[in-house]
Formats: sequence, C-alpha cells, structure tokens
Amino acid sequence: MGIMVMRPVMVKAIVTETFKRQYLSELEDTIRRLDAVVNQIDTQIRRTELERQITPQSRAVRQQLEIERSRQEAARMELVARMKEAEGLELNQEFSQGTIESTVELNVGDNFFTRLTRAEVVIKDGIIIEIREG
Repeated sequence: MGIMVMRPVMVKAIVTETFKRQYLSELEDTIRRLDAVVNQIDTQIRRTELERQITPQSRAVRQQLEIERSRQEAARMELVARMKEAEGLELNQEFSQGTIESTVELNVGDNFFTRLTRAEVVIKDGIIIEIREG
C-alpha cells in the first residue's frame, strides 16, 4: 500500500496564431480590468481629498488607497511587459504557461526522487499532444 503525494506539473503550450491571439486578448482584458480598478481607487482618493475634516483615520484610508494603487500599477506594468513578450513569440516554440499539481503514488521500494521528478504537459491549441516525465 502506497501514499499519494502532490507534485508540480509544468504546462507548456506550442505557440500558434490561435494561442497568440487568445493570450494577447486575455492580457488586454486583464489590463482593462486593472485600469478600471485604478480609476475606482482614484475616485476614492479624490473623495478623501474633498472631506472637510482630515482625521488620522481618513489619512490612513488614503494611504492604504495609494498603496493599493501602486500595487495595481505595478501589476499593470508587468502585464504590459508580458504583452510585449507575447507579441515576440515565434510560432511552434514552447511557451511555459505555468504549473499545476498532480498526484503520484509512492510505494515502498520506489526511488523517491525519480517518482517526484517534475512532469510536463505540452498542449497545442488546448489539446494535449505530449506528457513528459523524468
């Protein structure tokens, strides 16, 4: 009897025109959502400026809003950099999309390091074309 443990699995996509279009579209949508959040934060900051009485609590709220705005702007800059990277992707190259987890069974006598070796799933336009282990 063995035990099940989690291990990382790298997801790689073969770059196709469809993949590039979808990936760029997702990045653009995310940037638009971040812009909307930043606009909401700016509106809240302006409201705190219009308050007649400046209290320590209102200063703290404004400071938190400005920190959140900076965080959102940093995320936006990262997404813009990823868009530039995506625009330069060459067709048929592998692009790392991220990591997911899968389970693997460990049994007495197994080589621990071999069983937990990172695995990869390669997809092309959403279809798994290869699974690599070891």
